[in-house]
Amino acid sequence: MNDMQGILYSLRSDPELGALVADRNTAAIPFGGRYRLIDFMLSSMTNAGVRDLGVVMDRDYQSLLDHLSGGREWDLARHTGGLRLLPPFGLPESKGRFGGCMEALRGVRSYIESIPHENIVLSAGDLAANIDLTAVRELHLASGAEMTAVCADGGPLYSHHRLVPDGDGFASRLLFSQSGPGEGLLSLEVYILKKSLLLSLMDYCASSGELHFHRSGVAHYLKTGGRIAVYRHEGYARRIRSALDYYEASMALLCPEAMDSLFPSGARRVRTRERAETSTYYSDTAEVENSLLADGCYIEGRVRGCVLFSGVRVEKGAELENCVVMHDCVIGRGAHLRCAVADKGCVVSEGVTLAGNERLPILIPKGARI
Repeated sequence: MNDMQGILYSLRSDPELGALVADRNTAAIPFGGRYRLIDFMLSSMTNAGVRDLGVVMDRDYQSLLDHLSGGREWDLARHTGGLRLLPPFGLPESKGRFGGCMEALRGVRSYIESIPHENIVLSAGDLAANIDLTAVRELHLASGAEMTAVCADGGPLYSHHRLVPDGDGFASRLLFSQSGPGEGLLSLEVYILKKSLLLSLMDYCASSGELHFHRSGVAHYLKTGGRIAVYRHEGYARRIRSALDYYEASMALLCPEAMDSLFPSGARRVRTRERAETSTYYSDTAEVENSLLADGCYIEGRVRGCVLFSGVRVEKGAELENCVVMHDCVIGRGAHLRCAVADKGCVVSEGVTLAGNERLPILIPKGARI
């Protein structure tokens, strides 16, 4: 796939993510016991042969810088090309924060102009999905279209765009700010498009003062007769826009169908920065049911329907039910947690009880002591 260049954008975080983005960008949120959200699209691109990739950042990106760390784990540590990290200082008027995706792309225009490849894979970094971009590329080339959009069935409750395909597999309309099921297909905001088209859409938006890729650029392209091929992704896919999105996507990992879709066997593995740990220890008092545990945990209590990251300690008599517990948290003796998301390094003291519900999980901030 030497005719493709990847661009991942990691822009401002939605305030509904709350404490999860207090000091990190959405793309850097830990997910699935050992990964970060950006790992999924980053791996989808590199698994499809993309070897040159830029990450456009907005703010709160130190955690992202630490995680990506040159791109060695994704085979992107190269003398020529490879991974490029693009901070938000390309436009004087942006002041370190972009108003939309198109403004962010304008901020790295010199980088885009220097891309030697004909086509660009463009995606957000907050998508939990394992997409077969080799198949998307094949459709893109076979269709003859300048742009191909990756879509899926379903209708999430968060605000999203939908593409309505015609009988020939091309988009006829773009519907903005939808919520729930509706006409057409959910746009995953993953595109393959020609570099020349992207630059022309950037010029149009700059001349008209527009900031947004979809509402301005893609809508203008369709209105002026542009053809967008539609690829339907059949597997699990979830944009992470709120704490509830994160919690539900994490709980979905306990479903075999979602797990198999996100982590298929074969060539499309999800790569991440490794954290070397010993095996998880289970004492004779440990009870674990329908849960996903990383290496390096120490379990003496009861864990049901949970996702635990490495270094988590669940002491004797403690009970966790339907929880997400990130790296190095300690759940004290006799503590009870239900429907909670505990960020890294939290300590829940002996005998404490915290209970949320499936629609309103409790968020425990990073490093909190309760």
